[in-house]
Amino acid sequence: MTKSKIFLLLLLSFIGGVFLCSIYSAPANGGGGIFVIGIFISGIIITLFALIQKNKNKLLLGICVLFLALGFWRSFEVFSYRGKSVEQTGEKIIFSGKIIEEPDRRSNFSQYILESETLGRVLIKTNLYPEYFYGDILKLKGKTETPVRQLADSGFDYQNYLAKDNIFIVSKYPVITLVERPANKDFYGHLLGIKKSFINTVNKIIFEPQASFLAALLVGAKRTLPPDLVDAFNRTGTSHIVAISGYNISIVSIMLFNFLGYMLLPRRLIFWLVGIGLIMFTLIAGAGASVVRAAIMGGLLILARREGRNYRITNAIIFAGAAMLFFNPYLLRYDASFQLSFLATLGLVYLAPHFNKWFSRLPNFLSFRTNLAATLSAQVMTLPVILFGFGRFSLIAILANVLILPVIPLTMLFGFLAGLIGFISLKIAAIFILPAWFMLSYQIWVVKILSLLPFASISL
Repeated sequence: MTKSKIFLLLLLSFIGGVFLCSIYSAPANGGGGIFVIGIFISGIIITLFALIQKNKNKLLLGICVLFLALGFWRSFEVFSYRGKSVEQTGEKIIFSGKIIEEPDRRSNFSQYILESETLGRVLIKTNLYPEYFYGDILKLKGKTETPVRQLADSGFDYQNYLAKDNIFIVSKYPVITLVERPANKDFYGHLLGIKKSFINTVNKIIFEPQASFLAALLVGAKRTLPPDLVDAFNRTGTSHIVAISGYNISIVSIMLFNFLGYMLLPRRLIFWLVGIGLIMFTLIAGAGASVVRAAIMGGLLILARREGRNYRITNAIIFAGAAMLFFNPYLLRYDASFQLSFLATLGLVYLAPHFNKWFSRLPNFLSFRTNLAATLSAQVMTLPVILFGFGRFSLIAILANVLILPVIPLTMLFGFLAGLIGFISLKIAAIFILPAWFMLSYQIWVVKILSLLPFASISL
């Protein structure tokens, strides 16, 4: 067995340990420690016997069991922290902290993530106004509580969903006092400022709902999308387009890669153009954790296209996943974005070439065939997560994606250029935004028309 395959097996063993711990109930009551010790001792015994017998296969098995124990131990260590944190909730207290993430403004309330010296990270739910910003230091008085395990009858594990971001305490509508608003912004604060200015520029040069749609496409600002349009995206299986995840970025990267290839540009030049685009996108979108993870997946995908050899990229994709899980084991089970990222990327790497062969008789005008293959491969790989995670299956998702995805790269290109030019001149930006406006209108029209079809989607 080659070193590359051995390395891959070790990585998969570690990920298997993380998964095993995520479905194991003992971490909640401390019983996981005995379980991981048992796995570790088993690995030691298998390894020792393999060394005595000089059996390479058994030696590999023993080392894989040890990596399985490592994954379980790392997850258990992180999961067990949850039980220690929630003990401080349930009382009306006074605490202070700093807003450390981009504020999340909804239609009728706002959410802030506060870093407190005494409580750690706290999710604050409050009114839309007064408005607070990243870096603000607040003093709060109110009750704190443990996030509910499940929301209503949805079965959604809200507690672990927040835990993946190291949030174990929630405070709803406390009394808030602004203590300090820093005069100087740090690097992340500047990025968020650029993102906000970019969105404001887009709103000045294009009308709704195209403005919200473009902001969602470019920087993931989907909170302002009209409810009817959001529902249409959900019914047609195209909601991934307006969500920053590896699924979205992988699809867009492939579309852009195919489009530039259609223009007969050298493969090496295409790689660097798409790579620079990913970096700029990450910075404009605020470089949050989910954005960075998505960009990594997109980067690995275009690297695979550049190399042209799938086996060279497999270890890179799995290693990236294992590294992310080492720092945050919650991602494997409780972050749909993480799941969609890897499944879509693997689908585009391994399934898309087969679909391309099956569709070899179809025309490839404007990369139609390759885009169809990419869409189907991503849809097939992510179907289990969509079914179990979202409880809705769109019967027309493939048709909707085939009609929409080919124009996404050009839409983003003209929209992005117009947004940048808007910092200099709104009049010139209004000219550059026209092609994007036509394509955005077309996509909205397709989504709304298809969403009206009977049985467009099935709720499970």
